[in-house]
Amino acid sequence: MYYNITVSTFEENNLLFKTTTRALIEDDFLTYHTDNDTIRFNLNNFSFTKENNESILKITTDKCLLTLKDLKQSLEIPHNYINFEYDHNKNIIFTYKLTSNEYQIKIIIDIGDEINEL
Repeated sequence: MYYNITVSTFEENNLLFKTTTRALIEDDFLTYHTDNDTIRFNLNNFSFTKENNESILKITTDKCLLTLKDLKQSLEIPHNYINFEYDHNKNIIFTYKLTSNEYQIKIIIDIGDEINEL
């Protein structure tokens, strides 16, 4: 099923951007697209994947893996913490801090109405 969603991304408490788009929720996965990336959350067994033409960033509770497609190489990036909250078909709050980042990142996804596809 497709849903309208609003995605807000924060660095510390500063709003970096906010956008409204549509997402597919199917088989415990929420997937949406930005101009350059495909974002996918596993809602049951948490994972976050951000993929574009150059790389794949995959974050789980255990590790963070950055894969560079051209080089076919992966680098594990340690994280300080990961927090994932999912209120069934209402919202997602995903907060993480990688050791390589100075600030924490928080992504809030508000899940809106179902879209009737023709």
